[in-house]
Amino acid sequence: MKPLLIAIEPGPTHVLRAGFTGPTLQHGVGHWTEAVERFGAAWEGETLLIGNAAPEALVGISRFRSTSTILEDRERPIWLKARSRIVRLLDPLLAGESGSRMVQDEWDGTASPALAELLLEEVGSHPDTTIFIPTAIPITAETVIRNIEALRHAAGPAGRLRLRIRFSSQGHERRGLHPSYFALQLARWSERAGVTDLRFGTEVESMAARYSQESGLDVAWVPWPSEVTNCSPQRPLSGGDGTPHVYIYASRPEQGSGQSAAIIGALRDAHQDRLRYTVQIGSKGRSDAPKLISALEQTPSVKVSGSGLHPAELHAQFADASVILLPYDVRRYKGRGSALMWGALDHGIPLIAPAGTGFGDDIARHEIGLTYRHQREIPALVGRILTERARFHAAIARYQEHRAAAVRAYFGEDEQLA
Repeated sequence: MKPLLIAIEPGPTHVLRAGFTGPTLQHGVGHWTEAVERFGAAWEGETLLIGNAAPEALVGISRFRSTSTILEDRERPIWLKARSRIVRLLDPLLAGESGSRMVQDEWDGTASPALAELLLEEVGSHPDTTIFIPTAIPITAETVIRNIEALRHAAGPAGRLRLRIRFSSQGHERRGLHPSYFALQLARWSERAGVTDLRFGTEVESMAARYSQESGLDVAWVPWPSEVTNCSPQRPLSGGDGTPHVYIYASRPEQGSGQSAAIIGALRDAHQDRLRYTVQIGSKGRSDAPKLISALEQTPSVKVSGSGLHPAELHAQFADASVILLPYDVRRYKGRGSALMWGALDHGIPLIAPAGTGFGDDIARHEIGLTYRHQREIPALVGRILTERARFHAAIARYQEHRAAAVRAYFGEDEQLA
């Protein structure tokens, strides 16, 4: 029997409320369906996705079992919200054991017996199983940890059971929490897992090192595998005339939508008519989005792309780009990654991002692009990438090998990953 990878990804937590029946996993760059497909397609064995209603057949997933009647992420009580707010207001004063204990109930306080029964059934039927949690929301991670002894028993003395919990730092940054809070949660999960083969991971390399230091555990860097799914690279939509193409992803306010027009203006002033541009910008969170979009559409050499595109369509938009610009807010992305970064690297495209963001620091460290401290630096950085393409392409090739090795190491050298 082939080894089984069970991926548990129910969907965004804000829709895991009682009475919600619609699909929550949806195709789109940045949505976790894309990540699940990438990991599933890289696994050389059987794959099972446990989640809410899937949008369609998923590449890389052998079977799907719905959690739409199993998982219910209950609204936090007022007293728990208040306690969490106190911790946030006093951070970093409480960035330690005391503060972590104050928010512990948010992580240890919920589990799903029905999800546990489903997992026990699958583990009992497969002697070689890896349970993979790509986003460590409390109800999924806590359910597995709380039932780890029963799962080991179901695997049997000759069976192999592994647990891989991969998380993003974005949930903690949105609340303004220091990494030590979640690092102490990782330590608690590790202690409760006992002898189980458990490994933690996160997608931002600099944050993996920081969580390792804060928790005393080996937190691995686990990037998204290279593109191999139904959102794989396709032929570019635009038949370019040889003019270098600059792609700017500024879909939401925290991703720089409000700065996109100024960035385009500075680039056009510096490079005259030697470049063409595509700007992805959406209306979410901006009442003035129609005005911004209208102004960009009237700018020469600028194409505007809407948000919410299927990955295949989005990849086709930027596949011929010479450089991809991610003008994200440093405060919102100081420890976070970017799905667009993985897509750009799949095409061998260098990136430009703010220094101080999690993915920006990784870009600078591996020289797969350039970072800036102020937006006025962007035109010169674009010029550098255009004149030094070979150097950046060679760095990206090395990084892609580093990326593939990291994924293999996370699941184990003898695991069934391509």
